[in-house]
Amino acid sequence: MADERHEALTRRRLLELGGTGAASLALMGATGRNAAAQAPPARNVVVIVLDNVRADHVGAYGSRRVKTPSIDALARRSLRFTEFRPEVFPTIPARRSIMTGQRVYPFRGWNPTRGLPQEPGWEPIAAGTPTFTDVLRRAGYRTGYVTDNPHILLAPYDSFRARFDDAVGVRGQVPPRSAPRAKVSAREVRRNVTPRLRGTSTGRRLRNYLQVTAGQDGEADYNAPRVFTEASRWLERAVRAEQPFALVVDSFDPHEPWDPPQSYIRRYGKGRVNGVKPIQPFPSPGGNVRDARISRAVLDRARNLYAAELTLVDAWLGRFLTRLGQLGLAQDTLIVLASDHGVMLGERGYIGKTGTQMYREITNVPLLICDPAGRRAGNTSDYLAQTHDIGPTVLSFLGRQAPRVMDGADLSPLFSGGPPRARSHQTASY
Repeated sequence: MADERHEALTRRRLLELGGTGAASLALMGATGRNAAAQAPPARNVVVIVLDNVRADHVGAYGSRRVKTPSIDALARRSLRFTEFRPEVFPTIPARRSIMTGQRVYPFRGWNPTRGLPQEPGWEPIAAGTPTFTDVLRRAGYRTGYVTDNPHILLAPYDSFRARFDDAVGVRGQVPPRSAPRAKVSAREVRRNVTPRLRGTSTGRRLRNYLQVTAGQDGEADYNAPRVFTEASRWLERAVRAEQPFALVVDSFDPHEPWDPPQSYIRRYGKGRVNGVKPIQPFPSPGGNVRDARISRAVLDRARNLYAAELTLVDAWLGRFLTRLGQLGLAQDTLIVLASDHGVMLGERGYIGKTGTQMYREITNVPLLICDPAGRRAGNTSDYLAQTHDIGPTVLSFLGRQAPRVMDGADLSPLFSGGPPRARSHQTASY
């Protein structure tokens, strides 16, 4: 059946589209006022988590400079949330919030975990804590998690990955699980690490990054392309399995270091200053521009690199979504796209992110929910949605009961004309 749908879709729609890339996202299914009547209810779900994406750098949220045609095309088929905030971040606390459907803040009962940063919220998902994918797996769904998120690939999250039928790790981000074997020259370090960071802990981290990404010859070798390529392969396996599926695609990019191919950098201007490409010109995880002595020229290049990295992620996200359509899966697959937090790029004198900079550049992030029936396509909602709403919403769309411990709001009533439960305020905590 899937092969027959693939044949019909590709032959008919490719003739209509006459192109590839972001335009091919039209393969994802019917749109317009009759779509809801034509499409069946959601049978599958894909949740896409992008790290470090500011809403104001996405075209669908008003960006004129940064090009995100694939996200913009998905937004035209989705309900776009204009007031979405992470209830907690950064990386690991946010993933716990998304996967468990539970509020993580205010970190009650937090226990330090060896192998993770010794900060509140940084701990594994306990074996007895249900995730939305656990619920779906018990209901007969094939579950998967495809990621290059370095923290999810560390030992403390081995048991989490084992909870999926098929978890795929893409290595290439830092911190690496084991010491990199590749060698990088001092010249290569000087070309990518600003002078003030050489010899510091951040400088050593960036050296590790250059080691684990050594040998990136073509665009497809970069981390985000590899993640979305593996996600496409996962879909192909899911089609052969002939059972409903739940897939999480967790791309660490556009998280720093910002190291996109030169062809993407050229779209935004120069990427080097005094021969150095400042792939991360600030001490991790962020701080004051003046204290770090970051010049205007370096800040300008860093902004270019971030924009180029986001456009790279967008391009390969588009290929993944196109493949979803080509496989005939779009008609019955719910798609959720979200980011965990944003990043300061010099605004108010800050760069990166820390717990003292709870500005909109950090907390305003995208959330798109694409109903395969076409309901609310191209509409917006100003509901005060948060990351822990994703799990209960996914389960509701698929006709499953959320466990009582999931305290996030179910957003699915927005698609049937009713309001979600009342929420008068949001919290966001680092």
